[in-house]
Amino acid sequence: MNTLDARALAALCDKETGTAPRGPRRAVVLGASLAGLLAARVLHEHVDEVLLLERHALPMDLGPRETMPHTHHTHALLARGRQVIEQLFPGIGDEWMAAGGRLGDVGSDALFYAGRRRFAQAPADAQAICLGRSAIEGVLRWRVRALPRITLVSGVEATGLLGAADRSAVTGLHWRLRDEPAGDRRTLRADLVVDASGRGSRLPKWLVELGHDAPREEQVHCQIRYATAYLQREPQHAPGLEAVICAATPDHPRPSVLLSQEGGRWVVTQGGYGEDAPPLDREGFIRRAQEAAPSELAAVVRDAQFLCEPFGYRFPHSQRRRYERSSLPAGVLAIGDSICSFNPVFGQGMSVAACEALALQQALQAGAAIDRGLARRYFRAAARSIDIAWQTAVGADLAIPSVQGERPLPVRLINAYVAKVFDAAQTDPDVAVAFERVSHLLEAPPTLMRPAMLARVLSARWRRPADATRPAVAAA
Repeated sequence: MNTLDARALAALCDKETGTAPRGPRRAVVLGASLAGLLAARVLHEHVDEVLLLERHALPMDLGPRETMPHTHHTHALLARGRQVIEQLFPGIGDEWMAAGGRLGDVGSDALFYAGRRRFAQAPADAQAICLGRSAIEGVLRWRVRALPRITLVSGVEATGLLGAADRSAVTGLHWRLRDEPAGDRRTLRADLVVDASGRGSRLPKWLVELGHDAPREEQVHCQIRYATAYLQREPQHAPGLEAVICAATPDHPRPSVLLSQEGGRWVVTQGGYGEDAPPLDREGFIRRAQEAAPSELAAVVRDAQFLCEPFGYRFPHSQRRRYERSSLPAGVLAIGDSICSFNPVFGQGMSVAACEALALQQALQAGAAIDRGLARRYFRAAARSIDIAWQTAVGADLAIPSVQGERPLPVRLINAYVAKVFDAAQTDPDVAVAFERVSHLLEAPPTLMRPAMLARVLSARWRRPADATRPAVAAA
């Protein structure tokens, strides 16, 4: 990947005046996020030139991007996300491990609690990687930089789309140098524009400016707050485990997670809905863990050395833009949080973006033309991956009484059944593994309702627990 100064891009655009054919096919990706990097990787196989535009300067090392206020909170690359990215970048798993990543089976190297119910442990034949978001993304940037036909341009802000006179296609974008006044716009012609600018995407607004309808947007106002701290990892802390995860339930709406990290560290995040914000001081953070977290997590928080003060973040709502139900012009797509942004507690964002990149690859392989057919194929395929994560995350949020949103009968019935799955998973490893595979996007939620699984779930009430649910409060 080449690096181009933003002012050199301006000179290039000044040469591309008029409407004469430009020549080689060009794709422009807006945003060098993980989703943008994955989109650039896929596109470089199908176009002559990919320009990856980023508003801020990007680090050359594994440091975080400037535009990631939540980057230091707990992140997870789920088993399906790891599979897809390793498919796109063979060998990247070894590079993540060299950067300090830790690989573990999601069923046997992690403990999962649903509220105060502790799941049975068993190998799930699925591995996830524990590594900080900036390191995951930094290694990915190294790999993308090595690809031909991709040029990174930083210091650039897109300000709108350029459309054909008949409104049938997007033919480029308007942009400005980030350090210039907002009125100084330039034009960059492109055959395809992919918006990877994130949750605050302006693509819906730009489509309206071109005379098209904005996609319908769905929101679930979870109003979750969370606090995170890094701690020194020692051999006696949670031995044999890479993760301890506690999902919120109606009777215990305080999620928490403990993950191993590079550099001999643990990262711990505790959450709460509405006004139930976790404390941002050490004493309060420790007290909250003793009161509400699984005993294994609480013991680490109590005993380990803090490497920083707890810091917080607030997430108001999950949102999904229904591009698959929209009539879009040719030449424009979206990926990552620009389409759908989930409650971060579920750790799905990076993995869903990876699945969307795979959907883009498959859509391009099915037809190389950059037309409305490409958009239809891509957004419909991406929606199938998003559906799995959306159903899981939104259903879990709507089970919490304080979360705003309609709860039609199907949602209530599904949440009632999921509660029975949680009960059964305490004593039945097969049920526990099935749920973990859904959580890691390896299977769709309906697999939990197949006849054989349904029988195991409903018969669990007559089986005596082999090991009673362990207490959530650590021993003093």
